[in-house]
Amino acid sequence: MTHNLYDMKELDKNVKRKYFISDYDPKWISQFNDIKKFLQSVFGEKAIQIEHVGSTSIPGMAAKPLIDILVLVNRIEEFEKEKEEMIKAGYEWGENYIAPDTLLFFKTGTDGEKMENIHVCKKGSLKERQFLVMRDFLRTFPNKAKEYSDLKKKLFEQYPNDYPAYRSAKAPFLERVRDDAYAWEENGLTGT
Repeated sequence: MTHNLYDMKELDKNVKRKYFISDYDPKWISQFNDIKKFLQSVFGEKAIQIEHVGSTSIPGMAAKPLIDILVLVNRIEEFEKEKEEMIKAGYEWGENYIAPDTLLFFKTGTDGEKMENIHVCKKGSLKERQFLVMRDFLRTFPNKAKEYSDLKKKLFEQYPNDYPAYRSAKAPFLERVRDDAYAWEENGLTGT
């Protein structure tokens, strides 16, 4: 039986930790593709869909250089074999981190900064919608992506050593974008 390898405090979004914002790097796409191949080998047919999500999936977007990946499955289960494979590959994991009935695998760098987040969610879940609609909206409306990118850079300058303050300051903007993205989706992915 595997065990959860991390203390939740390590991943708590309200804990001050090191972070930085990078300009967009086209290498993020190839990093995603390499990780995707690995995840396909680990999850096999259980992975219905594997998607690059988050800021590194938006062309031109400044981001923490952290590759976020969404793995969609028919159901959340123990994934014992998969957990063992991920641990062997250097990942740690936790359950219900981003939402109930989710699984997170992550890798950290030498300074403790997160380098990869693998979000395992059920197909049709609210988290799937959030990840994919937000990504597709920002890809479709580069002006919104630029606005978000500029905001992240500005907030990083304001809060370079205070990740919780950075997250809190960008939350109202993200809520507005989420609302716009959902309205866009509900209108058949046309206009805003």
